[in-house]
Amino acid sequence: MATPHRGQILLSPFRSGDLEPIVALWNACLPKDAITVERFWRLFLLDPNFRSESAFVASIHGIPVGFVQAMMLRTPIGVFPRDPLEGWITVFFVAPEYRRQGIGRILIQAGLQFLKEHGCRYAKCNGYAPYYAFPGVDIDSTEALGFMLSMGFRPLAEAVAMDLTLNGLQTPNNVVKNRESLSAEGVFVSQFEMADTLPLLKLAELHFPLWRQSLIAGLQKNHADMFVAIKGGDVLGFAQWQNPQTDPPTGAPGRFGPFGIHPELRGKGLGAVLFYTLIEEVIARGAEKLWFGWAGGRNLSFYERAGCQITRRYQTFQYEFR
Repeated sequence: MATPHRGQILLSPFRSGDLEPIVALWNACLPKDAITVERFWRLFLLDPNFRSESAFVASIHGIPVGFVQAMMLRTPIGVFPRDPLEGWITVFFVAPEYRRQGIGRILIQAGLQFLKEHGCRYAKCNGYAPYYAFPGVDIDSTEALGFMLSMGFRPLAEAVAMDLTLNGLQTPNNVVKNRESLSAEGVFVSQFEMADTLPLLKLAELHFPLWRQSLIAGLQKNHADMFVAIKGGDVLGFAQWQNPQTDPPTGAPGRFGPFGIHPELRGKGLGAVLFYTLIEEVIARGAEKLWFGWAGGRNLSFYERAGCQITRRYQTFQYEFR
């Protein structure tokens, strides 16, 4: 397809003056995922792995018409190990009136070229965490899905966003009985206390390294927004409410997660006890809705049994360099 504006397109690294124009363009291109300047600043510019030279702005006559961010882990997040072969395309968009003119292809190629030159062997879209705006390409965006396939990306897993209405919600009887049984075995679920810090971080380091920093961020905000399952001096699971890691400083009302159970204790009812104990507390505070932006795999059936409803579906992709 011919590109009427190809000779006029200027591709440049993100600069300080691009902040507000790119956020405005984002909101015009991705209205279902509108973002504020403050959240973009926290989510992207304050990410320890952000590089302005891998965030490309496409402009025509000085006006931004497209954006892409390529990301690689030059700085480990918490104790999450760095994979030098892995890269990401975390977000990209083109102004509606400039689509189907090759601008998106130019942007993606620039992002992929950056990753390849820096040693990456593959690039995912998305899957980058914990600093993410959405887990993948919206399934409803058939144009974007087709574009990814045309660029040589192959589909990986599907992820979903879900929510749960809390009005009138009651803890199921089997969960109440499991809580009583676990208590008899010395396993208790309660709000986090400072004495739980080291065993919680130990559990996260061993089994949930990706979420360790997110847990710390939540604790720094509010102890009451964390619940833990404890036996003796060991933390066996955690659930966090309104985590601030990827949201505005004031939080995101009703956001749930991260949520984790020791691998050896999954499928034994502890997760449900932890989940509903937290829900009982937030309902008592006046919460009316619970939501989260990313679920998939085994945990999807757990949330469905709890009554959570799927609100968005996303497709993740991977590109392999040759």
